[in-house]
Amino acid sequence: MILFPAIDLKDGECVRLIQGDFNRSKTYNSSPLDQAKIFEGMGAEWLHCVDLDGALEGNSKNIKSIEKICVNTDLKIQYGGGIRTKDQVQVLLKTGIPNIILGTSVFEDTNFFNEMVVKYPNSISVALDMKQGQIATKGWSKVQKIDLSEFLKSINDMPINSIICTDVMRDGTKQGINYEILEDVMSKTNIACVASGGVSSIEDIKLLSEKNYKSLKGVIVGKAIYDGELDLGSALELVK
Repeated sequence: MILFPAIDLKDGECVRLIQGDFNRSKTYNSSPLDQAKIFEGMGAEWLHCVDLDGALEGNSKNIKSIEKICVNTDLKIQYGGGIRTKDQVQVLLKTGIPNIILGTSVFEDTNFFNEMVVKYPNSISVALDMKQGQIATKGWSKVQKIDLSEFLKSINDMPINSIICTDVMRDGTKQGINYEILEDVMSKTNIACVASGGVSSIEDIKLLSEKNYKSLKGVIVGKAIYDGELDLGSALELVK
């Protein structure tokens, strides 16, 4: 299982939101590169990065920060937020990012999504952001009435890297992982899943590891690390 420390980018800084609310953000480091180096120094091999400005506005605004991380660290990055064109995907892959996360476009531009998955097999992940039983898009500002079972069935045989399963209402709250949502998604697809939203302490990582889910690829951790309630080095030892 991979542990992905998270860097969310807003206005060029490393921030965390609570429940995806842009009015409830806190800056933890003015330099995303410095934060990435801190994570790398603690033993992280992967990094989860989201361009919050891009997710909201549909335009990758913080790509320069990501490029700096790619050039100046050995971290492997899964990156998303406002990626809705072929050119954006190509630029990001050329930058050295091995895993591109698509969210809004998966549900609003299926032709583009399908084309990218076929053209770049196992390089595209799906952001499945669940908000009170519905799928949230556009920086979690919009919800869509989509049948989850039918959607997962429609992509099940595609060469998708992973489904990043986030409970929006737990994101940034440190209330623990929503196992009900995670297990529901994993029961409906054979695509690898990544748990996201609500991790509060190393105990959450222990419990997730002990469950030994067959199709769980990893877990994303953000605010608990920044607030000093989860030691990244100790957590990484658990998932080796």
